[in-house]
Amino acid sequence: MTDYCTPSDLYDHGIPRGSVPNPGRVADGASPSTNSITLDVHGFDEGDTVLFRAEAGGSLPAPLLELVEYEAVPLTESTFSVRPAGGGSVIDFDDDYEEDGSRIVVIAPLPVSAAIAWASGLVDEMLVAHAVSLDPVPLTVRAVTAQLAAWKLQSRGGATTKSLLELQQQAQKLLEKWARGVPVKGSATTQRANLAAAAVVAPTTDRRGWHRFGGPGGSC
Repeated sequence: MTDYCTPSDLYDHGIPRGSVPNPGRVADGASPSTNSITLDVHGFDEGDTVLFRAEAGGSLPAPLLELVEYEAVPLTESTFSVRPAGGGSVIDFDDDYEEDGSRIVVIAPLPVSAAIAWASGLVDEMLVAHAVSLDPVPLTVRAVTAQLAAWKLQSRGGATTKSLLELQQQAQKLLEKWARGVPVKGSATTQRANLAAAAVVAPTTDRRGWHRFGGPGGSC
């Protein structure tokens, strides 16, 4: 399925930059003997992106670098190794690294792509079959998708002010209104999308066969 918005749309239509925190978690330690990092219930799947930084007084085991992307290699629910981004062998930690007091902060990037895919799936279910072409994706559809995806990301940190049900209901109403051809204030809906609303009394239907006050072949 096609994504109905881009990461930049999230910030243009759905969420102020910096409003979704991406907090790291302090690892319990790093072991040169097993080339692993201990973080209880880390939640990483094979190949997930992970970054590191050291808190004050802490350090990373060489050759790890701060805020460089690596791929996670889960070992247990509480331990994982890392390999270079793009694949390769597990990285060997320096044998001289002191495990105690390492103060390694483990950072998982915000799942923006997953949030957009999730929101696009919801929007796809809301769109009626007679909606106009979505290539390119109209502004109204992009904005609704971005707002849903932004809610998904904000919900990770408990920063949402609306429930998902409220947001879905608002999105459904807006998309139904847009799909009927009713102009939406402030939108860039195309003339083609507004033919039904602009139809005149005679003839009673537009080029798509829409009656002025109803759907194809419909009535008031």
